[in-house]
Amino acid sequence: MKRRTFLQLTGLGAVGGLAGCLGSNSPPPRKSSVVSDFEASDGSLVVDLADQTWVMSRYEAADQSSLSGFDPQSLAAFSPVGVASAKGKSGGGGGRGATGRGTGGYASAPRTVHGHAWYHGGDYADDWYENNANQVSRFPVGVAALGVAYLGSTAAMRDDAPDAGPVPWDREIQDPNDTVEYDIDDDSQLGQDGWYRVGAHVVGDDVNHDFRWECYDLEVTDGIGDAGYSIEEEWKVSPRI
Repeated sequence: MKRRTFLQLTGLGAVGGLAGCLGSNSPPPRKSSVVSDFEASDGSLVVDLADQTWVMSRYEAADQSSLSGFDPQSLAAFSPVGVASAKGKSGGGGGRGATGRGTGGYASAPRTVHGHAWYHGGDYADDWYENNANQVSRFPVGVAALGVAYLGSTAAMRDDAPDAGPVPWDREIQDPNDTVEYDIDDDSQLGQDGWYRVGAHVVGDDVNHDFRWECYDLEVTDGIGDAGYSIEEEWKVSPRI
């Protein structure tokens, strides 16, 4: 059964995005399967975790000394430390592959296995994985936490889009294995049009390792009258492998 988590869109305050520039010789984003689908429904953002959650990594499972005794359920030491770095321009960051969050590049961007636009993805990424197949492995992971943050308007994303990594979350859910819903008070502030980041903190299922965060940037608009919210763009923003 799919695990559905409901993150309420209303009452979220603006958090400034952070971003960074990446060189043209950087390796591609890591491949992963963590969130399969997003849906805006009745004022809530519905997050569907993938049936099989995994990440590709160059981590060597035999070397676990840096996380000896790591407990995936205890996130105090890993709650977002080292958030996405300095701000960039034109949808966030340089380097190869698709960019264009909020700048018109969504339609032509390469897609992930779940249909999200793949930030910094492209043909070069597939070539890199083929040429470095002996250096990477696929690891099953669990989702230890989900976070959601309002990043700002589309205009703000054009100038200061965050790169991969956690940001200061407006809402955070620990161990999201069951359905979680944030109730809305009648006097709550209405949600805002613009961009939201959903982050999934992933940890190894079979190895004692913290694989950090997989993030997704969503452009959410509020329809006219009873139309409600809709999601216009969905970008998967992964760290470099």
